[in-house]
Amino acid sequence: MQAHEWQNTLIMVFEIFAMIIALIMIAVGLIQNKKSQTGLSALNGGNDELFSNSKERGLDKTMSIWMFSLGIALFVITIIICILTNTILK
Repeated sequence: MQAHEWQNTLIMVFEIFAMIIALIMIAVGLIQNKKSQTGLSALNGGNDELFSNSKERGLDKTMSIWMFSLGIALFVITIIICILTNTILK
C-alpha cells in the first residue's frame, strides 16, 4: 500500500466517523422531547417558555448531554478532516 493510498484511507475513515456521528445526532434529536407545541413557534418568536423556571431532568437531560457531546465530537472530527485534507492532499 503506497503512502498516498494510506493517506486517502485515513481521510475516508474520519469522514465515515463524521457520518456516523451525524446519524447518531439525528437519532438523538428525534428521541428528544419537543419543547414547543407546534412547528410554527418560530414565527411568533418561540418564546412561550422563555422565562419559565424549568430544568431538564432524567431522559431529557441525558439526551441534551449526548447531543452536546456529539456536536463537539463532530466539530473536532470536521476540523481534523480539514487539516488532513489540506496537509496531505497538497
